[in-house]
Amino acid sequence: MYITRGNFHRAFDNIKKTSLSHSTCKLIVFVSCLNVDALCASKVLTSALKKELIQFQVVPIVGYTDLKRHYEKLDDDISNIILLGCGAMVDLESFFEINPEDWLDELNRNEDGSFMTRRSIYIRSNEKIVEQYYSTGMTINISVSLQVYTLLSEIGETNIESLWLTIIGTISLDSQYPEVYRAAFDALKAEAGRLSPTDNTSKNADSSSLTVDKDYYLFLLRHWTLYDSFFYSNYVNAKLSIWREDGRKKLHKMFAHMGISLQDCKQNWMYMNSEIKNNLPETFKNVLGRYDLDELVRDGFLRTYGFRGSLSASECVEAVSALLEHDNVQKLEENDDDIDELIVKKEKVWISNFWQSWDALDNNMEHIHKGLEYAKQFQKVVFNTGMAVLEKRQLRNLKIYRLVVLADGPDVEMFRNPLLLTRLGNWILECCAEIDKTLLPLVMASLNEATDTYLVIGLAPRYPRGRRALEDLDQTTTMLNTFSVAFQQVAISTGAKVRIDSFESSIIEIRKEDLSPFLEKLTLSGLV
Repeated sequence: MYITRGNFHRAFDNIKKTSLSHSTCKLIVFVSCLNVDALCASKVLTSALKKELIQFQVVPIVGYTDLKRHYEKLDDDISNIILLGCGAMVDLESFFEINPEDWLDELNRNEDGSFMTRRSIYIRSNEKIVEQYYSTGMTINISVSLQVYTLLSEIGETNIESLWLTIIGTISLDSQYPEVYRAAFDALKAEAGRLSPTDNTSKNADSSSLTVDKDYYLFLLRHWTLYDSFFYSNYVNAKLSIWREDGRKKLHKMFAHMGISLQDCKQNWMYMNSEIKNNLPETFKNVLGRYDLDELVRDGFLRTYGFRGSLSASECVEAVSALLEHDNVQKLEENDDDIDELIVKKEKVWISNFWQSWDALDNNMEHIHKGLEYAKQFQKVVFNTGMAVLEKRQLRNLKIYRLVVLADGPDVEMFRNPLLLTRLGNWILECCAEIDKTLLPLVMASLNEATDTYLVIGLAPRYPRGRRALEDLDQTTTMLNTFSVAFQQVAISTGAKVRIDSFESSIIEIRKEDLSPFLEKLTLSGLV
């Protein structure tokens, strides 16, 4: 059953009625453990469940195999299951092996005892339409956290904390689905104005406010140096081609136009000349247009934590994402030939990262700052790897998609995590959008020598940021990711040993020797 916003209240009342218990837990919340949006949504939802005194259990899960395993372990007391960030790409009745006749027997009999057939005929007549719809590809048009926040709005349980988490979840999609954040911004801005009035200017140790403030397509500006935040910004790098020597010279020239010396630029933001910092908005306004960086400044959200400081939503996203991405590689570097055991160890690390990120979203500034430091390290690795890919011409154009295969290099083991490999893919896509107007999707493959497999992800093509009305690019067309269907069909046709277990259906693992024939078939398949 598809539940629309108007029925959210009724659905929640039903969950509440069937989950309330003084002795046992009747509600399980399954959450994708590699998804910032789903993580935020689970925090928002569970806060509402606590207020209603509903017992629940949150279970982070890695993929479909993990989901099925946990489902089969549930006892008979469980009456409700909620899934957040779990792809919505499978039929849950067949996946969980639920027999629909259990309820059809009671609901769908005519007076003479025969089953009603009208519903089944209607479903069969539309199966082909649904199949065609899913075969066109996938995208995201609303964040999970925003959907959960809409539920809270319907039952009257919204507050600053739930809105803050919703903003974080929504903006986490900005790097891959920028249209989602743009579409939601006005509504989020209005909510921030309603829940955190700007006329309350008093500040004390316990004050907490959420305001709309200037944000930048710079990387952790207030936690790094001005130079590094420009240098490692995906947006600036793509616009100026900083991975090239000419691009770096252009960056230095831009700082000269701003009247800011490189010595000042390379000072930590906290200790940077206050006069320079105060004049930056006006400086940016006067200079950035010359370098096609007009949209570097945008509106964002800022959370203030009394005397502990403040944090922007985009900074929080980077911190939480980095905590999820941190694979603690040294724990996995063991001489274990059992591939299944290696996978189990890897997934245990991801689950541990989930709970660390969960704690960080409880305004745990120690965890947040640790995440910010991880984020800086990862962004450097992404830049260095991306620069090597472009300089060594490892990016191949295969007519219908672009391909990057990472088989060696100093940091290749870090890209075992799909989040970090996706981060690199987004970096490359933004560069491609600026240097080549051909809207081609991207396939990234990273070798895992421990398991002798490649982690493969497919990413939809990207529009250049900041361009709204190019005659040769219709930006009103949604870019669908067709790899979700193509990977599965090519794997079946080639007989390649492929592990398709991720909730992001365009992420797969494939045996090393099967990669080349798989990619060759993908190129010729016409499915992309």
